[in-house]
Amino acid sequence: MASRAPLPASVQDQIQIAPLAPFHAEEAARLHILGQPGTFLTALGPGVLTVLYRVLPVSPVGFGFAALDEKGHPLAFAAITTGTGRLFFEMGTRRLLDLLPPLLSRFVQDPRLIGRSIQTVLYPFLAHERETERAAELLAIMTAPKWRGRGLGAMLLAAVEESCRQRQIPLLDVTVDANNSGARRFYERQGFAFRREMMLYARPMALYRREIAPS
Repeated sequence: MASRAPLPASVQDQIQIAPLAPFHAEEAARLHILGQPGTFLTALGPGVLTVLYRVLPVSPVGFGFAALDEKGHPLAFAAITTGTGRLFFEMGTRRLLDLLPPLLSRFVQDPRLIGRSIQTVLYPFLAHERETERAAELLAIMTAPKWRGRGLGAMLLAAVEESCRQRQIPLLDVTVDANNSGARRFYERQGFAFRREMMLYARPMALYRREIAPS
C-alpha cells in the first residue's frame, strides 16, 4: 500500500502531543487491537489491554504520549516502560480485581493463551541481556488506520526521546515481529539499530535499539 503524504504544517499545528493518561486507556486498547491484529496481547482482548494502559501512565516504571486532535481525541499513542517485569507485576497486584475477569474469560475461551502468558512473564529475561546502562523499552506505538503514514509516529518518538533525555535514560529498545518489514523500516528510519533476533510465541522477533543523544 502506498504511503500517505505527511501532514501539512497547518494540520500538524492542530495536533497536540500530551502525556498518556489513564482516561486514554480504552481508546489506547482499541488502537492497539487495530494496530496489531493476531498478536498475543491483542488476543487477550480489550479488557486486559485497558488495564495495561490504565496502569502504565501512573506506574513508576511507565510513561507514554498521545497524539490528540483538536477535540482531545487520541489519534495515536506511544507506551514506554523502564521495567517490563515490574509493570506486569503491578498489573497483577494493583489492578488484580480488574484484570482477573477478562483474563480468565480469555483463558477459558483459548487455553493456549495460558502458555503465552507465561512466556510474557519471562519476556524481560529473554529480551534483555544484563547491562550496566539504563534502557527504556517502547512497548507499543499505535496509530489510527486513517492517520498512518502521516508523521504521527515520528512526532510521538520525538516526545519519547525528549522524555528519556529528561529522565537521563540513554537507550531506547523496541521488539518487533521479524517478518514485519514495514515496522522494521520505520524504526530503522527513526535511528534504531538492529541488535539480534529471539523467539517469542513461536515467532521470530527482532530487537532494535536507539541511543538517546544528550541535550
